[in-house]
Amino acid sequence: MAIVAGNWKMALGVGESVELARKIASFASDANYPHTEIWIAPSPPCLGAVSPIVQNTPVKLGAQNAHWELKGAFTGESSVPQLKELGCSFVIVGHSERRHIFGETKGDIAKRAHRALIEGLTPVFCVGETEKEREDGKTALIIAEQLSPFLELIKETSSYANFVVAYEPVWAIGTGKVANVEQIEEAHGVILDLLGEALDKTSIPVLYGGSVKPDNFSEIISIPNVSGALVGGASLDSEKFRKLVEIAEERA
Repeated sequence: MAIVAGNWKMALGVGESVELARKIASFASDANYPHTEIWIAPSPPCLGAVSPIVQNTPVKLGAQNAHWELKGAFTGESSVPQLKELGCSFVIVGHSERRHIFGETKGDIAKRAHRALIEGLTPVFCVGETEKEREDGKTALIIAEQLSPFLELIKETSSYANFVVAYEPVWAIGTGKVANVEQIEEAHGVILDLLGEALDKTSIPVLYGGSVKPDNFSEIISIPNVSGALVGGASLDSEKFRKLVEIAEERA
């Protein structure tokens, strides 16, 4: 099963999000994509308005972050139960913008993902290196440093298989640069090796993210061990997003 997930970041207002969600829900319901899951993650203020639009459609709703505590004095945060009440079924954690702009630590990100997992939300756990880290030959080390704290937390969790990893090289996010086939194969191989060593599982979906567009996605989704894409800018255009879903369905 392929996954095409749209991360809308802080790009759209409530009305714009509703309009885009309607278009995506429409094409997802009208067409038949038996081998591809369609996920969208609007910004937090838009979740409540988008939720009823995608309810009872093939589109899955998700959030862009979640706190590890269930409630408390955490201004600006959202809890997993709150997100579930809004209809969310997944949550993005560890995006490079959270790591590099907001200073979220590896430990905190692991706790966010772990809380989502045990409360029944599917974490989409993001990993990826900067351009300098790649040039210095540290890609595998960085991925291991980012992912390992989460894997340590979930070793004793019976439902640990219900999560997704997204490889998003920082230098390819929103830049127009795309990792080449060899780079994607290498990174996804590192991720799957880590999953196999820690959990004896290599069936966890691993998505690619970083300037994914209809004109490059056919090559990306054809790479072994690429289970789909976490899409930024192209997910804000319903026709481009539909094309990505169609490409994934053709390759699934």
